[in-house]
Amino acid sequence: MKLTVQSPPAPTQAPTPTAAPGAAPGRRQRFARVQAALRQTPGQLRGILVVLVVLIIGAGVTGMTAVLAKSAVIEETTTQSGRLSVAALQLYQALSQADATAASSYLTAGGSSQTTRDTYQEAMRDATVALTTASGQVETAADAQLVAELNARLPVYTGLVETARSYNRLGEPIGATYQKQASTLMRTEVLPRADELQHNALDQLSESRSSAQAFPWITAGLAALALVVLVWAQMWLSRKTNRVFNLGLVGATVMLALFSGWLAMAALASATHTERSHEDGAIPLELLAEAHIATQQARAEESLVLIARGEDSAAEERYAAQMETLMGSGGLFDRLEAEYGDDPEISDALTAAAEAASAWSSGHDAVIKLATEGQYTDAVEMAVGEEDDSLTNSFNTLNAQLTEATDVSADRFDQATADARRSLAGAAAGLATLALLALISAAVGIQMRVSEYHA
Repeated sequence: MKLTVQSPPAPTQAPTPTAAPGAAPGRRQRFARVQAALRQTPGQLRGILVVLVVLIIGAGVTGMTAVLAKSAVIEETTTQSGRLSVAALQLYQALSQADATAASSYLTAGGSSQTTRDTYQEAMRDATVALTTASGQVETAADAQLVAELNARLPVYTGLVETARSYNRLGEPIGATYQKQASTLMRTEVLPRADELQHNALDQLSESRSSAQAFPWITAGLAALALVVLVWAQMWLSRKTNRVFNLGLVGATVMLALFSGWLAMAALASATHTERSHEDGAIPLELLAEAHIATQQARAEESLVLIARGEDSAAEERYAAQMETLMGSGGLFDRLEAEYGDDPEISDALTAAAEAASAWSSGHDAVIKLATEGQYTDAVEMAVGEEDDSLTNSFNTLNAQLTEATDVSADRFDQATADARRSLAGAAAGLATLALLALISAAVGIQMRVSEYHA
């Protein structure tokens, strides 16, 4: 019998166990560890610190950004949009003055005086400078198109005026036709475009003012939430540790309180000064500019009536409309008197301007009567002469008084805008510093408590 030795079976290799879902460190385990940590006081303290870090950094960043944005907007009101609105107003005024001067100078026999020519040339220079300034400040394609159209039409206007002046020196009556064409071009094409540019600039200035006055509610909300968390954390710690104060959290609370106070004071102060620049500067400037323009256009229409020897009824109607805008019930003088009649700095100028406008209006009726009765020389002398009772003196007095009131309003606008800028000076850096100190103080205060549990 043959015996065989059988080898024992080789041990089978145990299968490599596969990792159960979630067994390896992953999102679920991390979440579980966080939950477990938050059941312990050190983890809860770290959680409070994370919330405070988010809120304080958010308040600091948004606060600094809001202040810088406000400063940029206020700066823009005195640079880009502010310069555009001023340039547009100056352009309209200069064009109106140039047209009024050109029309009235045509009435002078043998050509205008040197003073009148200088006035006209100065007005055209002012218009050119204003248009150049506006072209460098426009932001929209529509405004750029308006500037281009004005640049194209001004040489045509000046050419018509010079042609009319040349024929007038020669005693040729055809010069009146050229002067009427020039005034028609100014009235129907040039001034409407200047007016549109002016209103666009004022709309942009109004938008800038609204942005400058906006309160930084997001920053205020984040700072308030951070203060609530700090107060709650101190009360919670007091119950946990039987300690009344945590110096780090108290310091953070003080820093955030200072942060909130500075933010509120700077925002409210800048908004107050910006509103003052609008109420005491921009509004009267706009009304006075409209009064200047109505005065100049009325003077131009009056000259056209005289050029036509009192027979141009359309020009007379336009003159009456401008004077109604100036002196009628609810007109510019009434609005200025209602708003600023009690203002000692400009009330005297407004009163003198209204009296000059009234004297001019009364004299106009007498001038037109002389012209229609055939006493044309006397009518022209009364309109553009240098006597004390001439309409020129009333017109010049009206212009001078409006200019005086305008200068006061412009100074107020500049002062209020400068005050708004000063109210924000250093606020961005100050708020950022206070937020950083609050963050450091809160971190130190909480870390001191956490370290006690690992001592």
